[in-house]
Amino acid sequence: MAAQAQQQMGALRSKIRMTLHTYQATRLWHGRGVESGKPQIIGMRQLLAMIGKIQRDAAQDDPYADYWLIQIEEKLRENRQYLNDQLHLAEQRLAQLPEGLTVEENISQQPFTTPIYTGGQLGWLAIRQLLDYDRLVRQVLLAGHIAQMSPGAEQNILRGVHRKMHSLCDFPKRYPGYSGITRDDLAANNARARQAIEKRGELPEDVAQGKRRSKYAPPIRKTTPNAQAASAATRPDASRDEVEAAPNTPTTGSADATSDAPTEDPLDQDMPNG
Repeated sequence: MAAQAQQQMGALRSKIRMTLHTYQATRLWHGRGVESGKPQIIGMRQLLAMIGKIQRDAAQDDPYADYWLIQIEEKLRENRQYLNDQLHLAEQRLAQLPEGLTVEENISQQPFTTPIYTGGQLGWLAIRQLLDYDRLVRQVLLAGHIAQMSPGAEQNILRGVHRKMHSLCDFPKRYPGYSGITRDDLAANNARARQAIEKRGELPEDVAQGKRRSKYAPPIRKTTPNAQAASAATRPDASRDEVEAAPNTPTTGSADATSDAPTEDPLDQDMPNG
Protein backbone atom coordinates (compact mmCIF):
# COMPACT_ATOMS: atom_id res chain seq x y z
CA MET A 1 0.00 0.00 0.00
CA ALA A 2 2.83 2.41 0.90
CA ALA A 3 4.63 1.61 -2.35
CA GLN A 4 1.45 2.24 -4.32
CA ALA A 5 0.95 5.60 -2.60
CA GLN A 6 4.53 6.57 -3.37
CA GLN A 7 4.07 5.79 -7.06
CA GLN A 8 1.04 8.09 -7.21
CA MET A 9 2.93 11.10 -5.89
CA GLY A 10 3.59 13.89 -8.36
CA ALA A 11 6.55 16.22 -8.70
CA LEU A 12 7.08 18.91 -6.05
CA ARG A 13 6.21 22.43 -7.15
CA SER A 14 6.54 25.80 -5.48
CA LYS A 15 5.30 29.21 -6.62
CA ILE A 16 7.86 31.89 -5.81
CA ARG A 17 7.22 35.60 -6.13
CA MET A 18 9.53 38.55 -5.57
CA THR A 19 8.50 41.98 -4.25
CA LEU A 20 10.53 45.14 -4.83
CA HIS A 21 9.80 48.50 -3.21
CA THR A 22 12.11 50.91 -5.05
CA TYR A 23 12.20 52.29 -8.54
CA GLN A 24 15.95 51.67 -8.68
CA ALA A 25 15.68 47.94 -7.99
CA THR A 26 12.69 47.52 -10.31
CA ARG A 27 14.57 49.23 -13.11
CA LEU A 28 17.54 46.94 -12.51
CA TRP A 29 15.23 43.92 -12.71
CA HIS A 30 13.77 44.92 -16.08
CA GLY A 31 16.84 46.37 -17.78
CA ARG A 32 16.23 48.11 -21.10
CA GLY A 33 15.63 46.37 -24.42
CA VAL A 34 16.96 47.34 -27.82
CA GLU A 35 13.40 48.15 -28.91
CA SER A 36 13.72 51.40 -26.92
CA GLY A 37 16.04 52.77 -29.61
CA LYS A 38 18.72 53.33 -26.96
CA PRO A 39 21.72 51.16 -26.04
CA GLN A 40 20.59 48.01 -24.28
CA ILE A 41 20.94 47.72 -20.53
CA ILE A 42 21.14 44.15 -19.27
CA GLY A 43 18.78 43.64 -16.36
CA MET A 44 18.49 40.91 -13.76
CA ARG A 45 15.93 39.05 -15.89
CA GLN A 46 18.45 38.72 -18.70
CA LEU A 47 21.20 37.78 -16.26
CA LEU A 48 19.12 34.86 -14.97
CA ALA A 49 18.47 33.67 -18.53
CA MET A 50 22.18 33.79 -19.36
CA ILE A 51 23.17 31.98 -16.17
CA GLY A 52 20.60 29.27 -16.96
CA LYS A 53 22.04 28.83 -20.45
CA ILE A 54 25.60 28.58 -19.14
CA GLN A 55 24.50 26.00 -16.55
CA ARG A 56 22.83 23.88 -19.26
CA ASP A 57 26.03 23.97 -21.28
CA ALA A 58 28.12 23.06 -18.23
CA ALA A 59 25.86 20.07 -17.61
CA GLN A 60 26.99 18.77 -21.02
CA ASP A 61 30.59 18.75 -19.76
CA ASP A 62 31.51 21.93 -21.62
CA PRO A 63 34.67 23.03 -19.73
CA TYR A 64 34.38 26.59 -21.02
CA ALA A 65 30.87 26.91 -19.60
CA ASP A 66 32.16 25.50 -16.32
CA TYR A 67 34.85 28.19 -16.24
CA TRP A 68 32.19 30.87 -16.77
CA LEU A 69 30.23 29.53 -13.79
CA ILE A 70 33.36 29.82 -11.65
CA GLN A 71 33.82 33.43 -12.72
CA ILE A 72 30.15 34.26 -12.10
CA GLU A 73 30.36 32.75 -8.62
CA GLU A 74 33.44 34.87 -7.90
CA LYS A 75 31.65 37.98 -9.18
CA LEU A 76 28.69 37.23 -6.93
CA ARG A 77 31.01 36.75 -3.94
CA GLU A 78 32.70 40.10 -4.62
CA ASN A 79 29.33 41.85 -4.95
CA ARG A 80 28.05 40.24 -1.76
CA GLN A 81 30.92 41.68 0.28
CA TYR A 82 30.34 45.15 -1.16
CA LEU A 83 26.60 44.98 -0.46
CA ASN A 84 27.19 43.79 3.10
CA ASP A 85 29.57 46.68 3.77
CA GLN A 86 27.11 49.28 2.47
CA LEU A 87 24.18 47.72 4.34
CA HIS A 88 26.21 47.81 7.56
CA LEU A 89 26.99 51.49 7.00
CA ALA A 90 23.35 52.40 6.38
CA GLU A 91 22.19 50.41 9.41
CA GLN A 92 24.77 52.18 11.59
CA ARG A 93 23.40 55.56 10.53
CA LEU A 94 19.82 54.55 11.28
CA ALA A 95 20.86 53.12 14.66
CA GLN A 96 22.09 56.56 15.75
CA LEU A 97 18.58 57.97 16.13
CA PRO A 98 17.99 59.85 19.39
CA GLU A 99 16.03 58.16 22.16
CA GLY A 100 12.33 58.74 21.82
CA LEU A 101 12.36 58.91 18.03
CA THR A 102 10.95 55.85 16.31
CA VAL A 103 11.17 55.52 12.55
CA GLU A 104 9.43 52.61 10.90
CA GLU A 105 10.81 50.80 7.86
CA ASN A 106 9.88 52.54 4.63
CA ILE A 107 8.04 50.40 2.10
CA SER A 108 6.25 51.22 -1.13
CA GLN A 109 2.49 51.73 -1.04
CA GLN A 110 2.39 50.05 -4.44
CA PRO A 111 5.32 47.61 -4.69
CA PHE A 112 6.30 45.67 -7.79
CA THR A 113 5.62 41.92 -7.49
CA THR A 114 6.53 39.27 -10.04
CA PRO A 115 6.89 35.48 -10.19
CA ILE A 116 10.50 34.39 -10.66
CA TYR A 117 12.33 31.37 -11.96
CA THR A 118 16.12 31.46 -11.79
CA GLY A 119 17.19 28.26 -13.53
CA GLY A 120 19.80 27.43 -10.90
CA GLN A 121 21.37 28.23 -7.56
CA LEU A 122 23.66 30.97 -8.89
CA GLY A 123 20.52 32.71 -10.10
CA TRP A 124 19.04 32.53 -6.61
CA LEU A 125 22.19 34.13 -5.20
CA ALA A 126 21.77 36.95 -7.72
CA ILE A 127 18.10 37.42 -6.75
CA ARG A 128 19.06 37.66 -3.08
CA GLN A 129 21.48 40.44 -3.98
CA LEU A 130 18.76 42.27 -5.90
CA LEU A 131 16.51 42.09 -2.83
CA ASP A 132 19.33 43.34 -0.60
CA TYR A 133 19.98 46.14 -3.08
CA ASP A 134 16.30 47.09 -2.81
CA ARG A 135 16.60 47.09 0.99
CA LEU A 136 19.79 49.16 0.89
CA VAL A 137 18.20 51.80 -1.34
CA ARG A 138 15.28 52.09 1.07
CA GLN A 139 17.57 52.45 4.07
CA VAL A 140 19.82 55.02 2.42
CA LEU A 141 16.85 57.11 1.24
CA LEU A 142 15.36 56.96 4.73
CA ALA A 143 18.66 57.92 6.36
CA GLY A 144 18.94 60.87 4.01
CA HIS A 145 15.34 61.91 4.61
CA ILE A 146 15.79 62.12 8.40
CA ALA A 147 19.21 63.85 8.11
CA GLN A 148 21.22 60.85 9.28
CA MET A 149 23.15 61.07 6.03
CA SER A 150 24.12 64.05 3.88
CA PRO A 151 22.74 64.29 0.32
CA GLY A 152 26.26 63.81 -1.04
CA ALA A 153 26.88 60.66 0.99
CA GLU A 154 23.45 59.35 0.04
CA GLN A 155 24.05 59.77 -3.69
CA ASN A 156 27.59 58.36 -3.49
CA ILE A 157 26.31 55.14 -1.93
CA LEU A 158 23.43 54.82 -4.39
CA ARG A 159 25.63 55.40 -7.40
CA GLY A 160 28.38 53.08 -6.21
CA VAL A 161 26.11 50.15 -5.40
CA HIS A 162 24.08 50.57 -8.59
CA ARG A 163 27.24 50.41 -10.68
CA LYS A 164 28.22 47.23 -8.85
CA MET A 165 24.83 45.65 -9.55
CA HIS A 166 24.84 46.83 -13.15
CA SER A 167 28.32 45.32 -13.58
CA LEU A 168 27.04 42.01 -12.23
CA CYS A 169 24.15 41.92 -14.71
CA ASP A 170 26.42 42.90 -17.58
CA PHE A 171 29.17 40.40 -16.71
CA PRO A 172 28.04 37.26 -18.60
CA LYS A 173 26.92 39.05 -21.76
CA ARG A 174 30.17 38.17 -23.55
CA TYR A 175 29.67 34.46 -22.95
CA PRO A 176 30.33 33.06 -26.46
CA GLY A 177 27.92 30.14 -26.21
CA TYR A 178 28.25 26.38 -26.24
CA SER A 179 31.79 25.37 -27.22
CA GLY A 180 30.84 22.00 -28.71
CA ILE A 181 33.55 20.13 -26.80
CA THR A 182 33.88 18.09 -23.61
CA ARG A 183 36.79 17.40 -21.32
CA ASP A 184 37.31 14.12 -23.16
CA ASP A 185 37.97 16.17 -26.30
CA LEU A 186 40.56 18.22 -24.42
CA ALA A 187 42.23 15.09 -23.06
CA ALA A 188 42.38 13.63 -26.59
CA ASN A 189 43.52 16.96 -28.04
CA ASN A 190 41.35 16.28 -31.07
CA ALA A 191 40.38 18.68 -33.84
CA ARG A 192 37.32 20.01 -31.98
CA ALA A 193 39.41 20.77 -28.91
CA ARG A 194 42.14 22.50 -30.90
CA GLN A 195 39.55 24.61 -32.71
CA ALA A 196 37.92 25.63 -29.41
CA ILE A 197 41.27 26.51 -27.84
CA GLU A 198 42.22 28.59 -30.88
CA LYS A 199 39.00 30.60 -30.65
CA ARG A 200 38.56 30.79 -26.87
CA GLY A 201 42.02 30.40 -25.40
CA GLU A 202 43.56 27.94 -22.97
CA LEU A 203 41.68 26.97 -19.83
CA PRO A 204 43.28 26.68 -16.38
CA GLU A 205 44.49 23.10 -16.05
CA ASP A 206 42.39 22.27 -13.01
CA VAL A 207 39.25 23.50 -14.81
CA ALA A 208 40.10 21.59 -17.98
CA GLN A 209 40.55 18.40 -15.95
CA GLY A 210 37.36 18.93 -13.96
CA LYS A 211 39.20 19.25 -10.64
CA ARG A 212 37.82 22.75 -10.05
CA ARG A 213 34.17 23.58 -10.64
CA SER A 214 31.77 26.08 -9.13
CA LYS A 215 30.23 24.63 -6.01
CA TYR A 216 26.88 25.41 -7.66
CA ALA A 217 27.77 23.71 -10.96
CA PRO A 218 25.19 21.18 -12.22
CA PRO A 219 25.92 17.44 -12.41
CA ILE A 220 27.57 16.48 -15.69
CA ARG A 221 25.47 14.39 -18.04
CA LYS A 222 27.87 12.25 -20.03
CA THR A 223 26.90 11.69 -23.66
CA THR A 224 28.53 10.16 -26.70
CA PRO A 225 30.09 12.58 -29.23
CA ASN A 226 27.30 11.86 -31.76
CA ALA A 227 24.56 12.36 -29.17
CA GLN A 228 26.27 15.52 -27.95
CA ALA A 229 26.38 17.03 -31.43
CA ALA A 230 22.76 16.05 -32.05
CA SER A 231 21.72 17.61 -28.76
CA ALA A 232 23.46 20.89 -29.60
CA ALA A 233 21.99 20.90 -33.10
CA THR A 234 18.41 20.38 -31.90
CA ARG A 235 18.40 22.70 -28.88
CA PRO A 236 16.06 25.68 -29.46
CA ASP A 237 18.86 28.13 -28.65
CA ALA A 238 21.52 26.34 -30.72
CA SER A 239 22.98 27.76 -33.90
CA ARG A 240 25.21 26.36 -36.59
CA ASP A 241 28.12 28.32 -35.15
CA GLU A 242 27.41 26.89 -31.72
CA VAL A 243 27.57 23.31 -32.97
CA GLU A 244 30.87 24.10 -34.66
CA ALA A 245 32.26 25.63 -31.46
CA ALA A 246 32.24 29.14 -32.85
CA PRO A 247 31.32 32.14 -30.65
CA ASN A 248 27.75 33.35 -30.70
CA THR A 249 25.68 35.88 -28.86
CA PRO A 250 23.53 34.61 -25.98
CA THR A 251 19.84 35.38 -26.14
CA THR A 252 17.13 35.66 -23.57
CA GLY A 253 14.20 34.52 -25.65
CA SER A 254 12.76 38.02 -25.78
CA ALA A 255 13.28 41.34 -27.47
CA ASP A 256 15.98 42.00 -24.87
CA ALA A 257 18.53 39.95 -26.81
CA THR A 258 22.09 40.73 -25.84
CA SER A 259 23.84 43.28 -28.00
CA ASP A 260 27.49 44.17 -28.28
CA ALA A 261 26.59 47.84 -28.33
CA PRO A 262 28.09 49.78 -25.41
CA THR A 263 25.76 49.95 -22.46
CA GLU A 264 24.78 53.18 -20.79
CA ASP A 265 25.12 53.49 -17.04
CA PRO A 266 21.53 53.87 -15.81
CA LEU A 267 22.76 56.26 -13.12
CA ASP A 268 23.60 58.81 -15.78
CA GLN A 269 19.85 59.41 -15.77
CA ASP A 270 17.77 61.08 -13.08
CA MET A 271 17.29 58.94 -9.99
CA PRO A 272 13.91 59.65 -8.41
CA ASN A 273 13.52 58.61 -4.81
CA GLY A 274 11.31 55.62 -5.62
